Amino acid sequence: MKKYMRWTILLVVVAMLAAACDSDSEGDGDSGQSGAAAILDGNRLDAIKDRGTLTVGMTLQFEPQMYRDANDEPAGYDVELVKMLAEDLGVELDIQDLEFDALIPGLLAEQFDLVSVGLVGRPARLEQLWFTCPYVPYRQVVVTNNDSGITSLDQLNSADVTMTALIGSTAANLITNEFPNAELIELEQAPAFLEVASGRADGIVVEEYLAIPFVAENPSTSVLNPDDPFAQEYGAWAVPRGDVVWLEYVNGWLGYYISNGTLDQMYTDIIGPTEGLPACN
Repeated sequence: MKKYMRWTILLVVVAMLAAACDSDSEGDGDSGQSGAAAILDGNRLDAIKDRGTLTVGMTLQFEPQMYRDANDEPAGYDVELVKMLAEDLGVELDIQDLEFDALIPGLLAEQFDLVSVGLVGRPARLEQLWFTCPYVPYRQVVVTNNDSGITSLDQLNSADVTMTALIGSTAANLITNEFPNAELIELEQAPAFLEVASGRADGIVVEEYLAIPFVAENPSTSVLNPDDPFAQEYGAWAVPRGDVVWLEYVNGWLGYYISNGTLDQMYTDIIGPTEGLPACN
């Protein structure tokens, strides 16, 4: 009986403490409780509509995916896509053109509603950001300097080889994994290509759509694996963690335009032939 009474008293005390915590949470706006509610409810979609502006972080340096045209206006596949998103939301579009390495810090600082630069959700990034369904396909190739003497991919995995890639790109990660013995130098797009064209670097891993026009303008270079590109990858939009409603809206939006073929057609018209995007589930 005494043992039973002790357990009964303990349960009552626990219940009273739980009730007191709930009461404090409701009365004082406990940060854990309100934070969870904000995540579950989401408010960015409403905020975008209230302010009348969709703010997107981009790096307008990667023609034809995203760049500035002859009139210094944003253009390219990504630009047309976010224009369409803003139109469907019924708001104005505000593109913030920044260097690539400033985009993720900017999103973490709540400067943008999303980042559109074809990011891949690497594990380290997944700890900071949420990623949408893929919206852009990538096929990576190697561009080499013709005087490098490199004629096969196997030759790239050597300590005597210097490779370049865009800062923070999937190509840089690919070089680390596929050619660990090579020296990797991460640079902005123009310097990364220039190192190869000048012969200071042996090669660069880069998206096929960037490689083809570069080689056409620089006869001292060539695509090493034109018929055997690396496995196709997909880039996604990045959005702030916790905005559930916003993420669900964007994924639903992408899913609609992927399923009816709009995105594939836009990519083909602006960039070139594509193997297509996976369904957005």
